[in-house]
Amino acid sequence: MPKNALIYFLKAPKEGEVKTRLAKSIGDPAATRCYTLLCERLLALPIDPTLECFIAYSDAQRETPPFSGTFKLFFQEGDYLGARMCHAFEHCFAEGYERVVLVGADIPEVDAPLLRDAFDALDTHDAILSPTYDGGYYLIGFHATTFTPKAFSKIVYSRNDVFEKTLHALSWLRVAQGKMLQDLDTLDDLRVLAFQASSALHTYAQTLLKTLPRISVVLPVYRENERIREIIEQTRQRAQTASVEIIVVDTDERTTVDAVALENVRIGLSRQGRAAQMNEGLLMAQGKIVLFLHADTLLPDAWDRLVEETLHVVYAGAFSLAIDDAHPWFRFIENAANLRAKLTRVPYGDQALFFSTPFLRGQGGFADIALMEDVEIMRRLKRQHVPIVIRSETVLTSSRRWHQEGFVYTTLRNRVLSFLFWLGVSPKRFIKRYQAHRD
Repeated sequence: MPKNALIYFLKAPKEGEVKTRLAKSIGDPAATRCYTLLCERLLALPIDPTLECFIAYSDAQRETPPFSGTFKLFFQEGDYLGARMCHAFEHCFAEGYERVVLVGADIPEVDAPLLRDAFDALDTHDAILSPTYDGGYYLIGFHATTFTPKAFSKIVYSRNDVFEKTLHALSWLRVAQGKMLQDLDTLDDLRVLAFQASSALHTYAQTLLKTLPRISVVLPVYRENERIREIIEQTRQRAQTASVEIIVVDTDERTTVDAVALENVRIGLSRQGRAAQMNEGLLMAQGKIVLFLHADTLLPDAWDRLVEETLHVVYAGAFSLAIDDAHPWFRFIENAANLRAKLTRVPYGDQALFFSTPFLRGQGGFADIALMEDVEIMRRLKRQHVPIVIRSETVLTSSRRWHQEGFVYTTLRNRVLSFLFWLGVSPKRFIKRYQAHRD
């Protein structure tokens, strides 16, 4: 009987159940196809014939895996990921194997030499743990005499400290650390990995990426009326190319998407709050550029060309502000807003903020705060000395809020809220007054 066992830890490749973060951007069918190709590639690696190979399979229906090859099969058991991995090890050690290595299918760069090296590392170490760049791990292995369930208990696998916590749980063992690799969880990961090797997965990824739009426009909405249709149509008409997608993100209450018929847009839902809605749109975005547009704002002609020109050399930008009202009061507001933005390099959300999508995702998106998420992200970038370009071309925003809430009140309120935020007052302290007046 072989002394060593290799566990392929796989999920059933069913739509809606695998690569759910990636599916936010490219859809369930494409994400499922990527996962299937990842599994097929992993299982096709030339493995040392002295190894016994298992598939630990997650499938509620307990169907036979749709993969070719000669493998022993057992089904994962446990209520959470750590428990299922722990069970996989216990299963193999109970069958008498002396050394067991478990590997996931999310890493396109795993190859046969890497798997061989993992077992070699167990010649001189009690365990092996191989990290991913996002703080997790893709491979773990033990001797029968050094295996411990503690490696899988009290670990929150959705966080970015999984590798660190697991390593701490094994601190009493001699743990080898394998090569750090990039897993495939997001569209940005797919862009990075698509051209790094040649396989069916990489060919599929390259073909898929060519079909995606260059720019994603995210519109967070709440109780919007038919004017949202005009905003969407004007956004398309004023773009110079058709390589644009529009993502409308409503709240879970569906206050807009069920009331207004929207066509040729992608629909997202999130809990209420502009920051939460914009972050949901950021997750869904397929473009390398993402622009956040208020539901009462029109973009300038050729806006897509202007945005692409700007982000050719920087990561963030915005337009100048204009208001669609001839009243002199609004000329004062425009001039003051544009002067403030020029001096502080902190544009507001109604100036159509735009970013490199991978860059903004790398920043963690917008802060999850009740108000001032637009100010917070720009101040954060300033602290990092990230250049922020404010173009002279203007977006045209509606004056409806000033008319509904009062010229003087709206202007003073906005300035007071900005000042309080600058002083460090939490938006939770003043969000109720802001919402009560608007309601």
